[in-house]
Amino acid sequence: MQFGNDLGNGLGAEMQAYLDKTLLTNISENTMFDRLATMQRNLPLKSSKEIRFDKWIRMADLYLTNNINQTFTGNDAATGTETLQNVPESEYQNFILEEGSSGNSKAQMKLIKQEATVFAIGDWMPHTEEMEMFHNRWTVAETSKQMGEMAGLIIDGYYRDLYVNGAGHLADISGDGTGNDNVVDSAFSEAARSTYLALKLSGAKMVNSIMSSSPNYGTTPVLAKYTGYIHPIAAERLLDNADFVSIEDYAAGITPIEGEVGILARSIRVIENENAPLIEIAAGEYQCDMIVCGQDHTAHIPVRGKGATEFVFQPLGSGGTSDPLKRAGTTGWKSWLGAKVLYPERLAVMTARVLF
Repeated sequence: MQFGNDLGNGLGAEMQAYLDKTLLTNISENTMFDRLATMQRNLPLKSSKEIRFDKWIRMADLYLTNNINQTFTGNDAATGTETLQNVPESEYQNFILEEGSSGNSKAQMKLIKQEATVFAIGDWMPHTEEMEMFHNRWTVAETSKQMGEMAGLIIDGYYRDLYVNGAGHLADISGDGTGNDNVVDSAFSEAARSTYLALKLSGAKMVNSIMSSSPNYGTTPVLAKYTGYIHPIAAERLLDNADFVSIEDYAAGITPIEGEVGILARSIRVIENENAPLIEIAAGEYQCDMIVCGQDHTAHIPVRGKGATEFVFQPLGSGGTSDPLKRAGTTGWKSWLGAKVLYPERLAVMTARVLF
């Protein structure tokens, strides 16, 4: 399997590197949800279409929680049985060693293997001899830029859907039926508090750093909280929620996250994103999902990884006998995707209605 152009396109290595970087920069600047997948794997070159992941079931969970995280597959609406338990009173007595005895074994270790399929995603468009000769606004570089913007949105949609379908904690107030079903209502604040507790008691660590939007790897440390991603229409309406604190009212010294608009119920930092789930259900009424994340829930092949994304340029005449007068060529992009939510108990989705 070969990745990258073979430079038989007349561009030269320097120009090809520039176009690849332009494409990847614009993809990175137009993605958010892929940056939430923090566990990385390499492309499985010449081995398999599957990437495999190992997930430990912690010894403490096996002993104290009746294996809840072992059987946790996501999309369980009930939250009452998904939480970690405190160490029972006087539990230490079960670990006391009697004189001359080694006691009974209680420790266990368990490893679960999971996998995801790797697939290609991409698009292309034709360019003609006339475009190269007469249209002074058309350039290969501009094509790479705009394709990067488009590719970023498409790729981010893949990760968004992965989280929505793989989240382990669901809090849906959209069908409440009592009129208490909107992001401005107290029920949404209560759902935020319940989601916070479900994540906390399921062992999800708070997010304390965010990957940058640069094509180069790097993270920015932030105040540790769970983070929620919601559509701007819903984010704007949250200003009318009594339990929402706008970012303008933050204390000095708190580093904002890109797109952050405030904090809900003192527990979830809210970030607006145009690619967050939003469905119109009636004129002026929508259903929105807020994706709430803890740290380290998803493993993936990163779009910014080596050989994972490339700009593909085919010059005029590259079609061979189908283009005998060398009148047409193509430009395009291609990326390889593969991801798996390994820890659904570290992800949640809050669903509500919003008027606009």
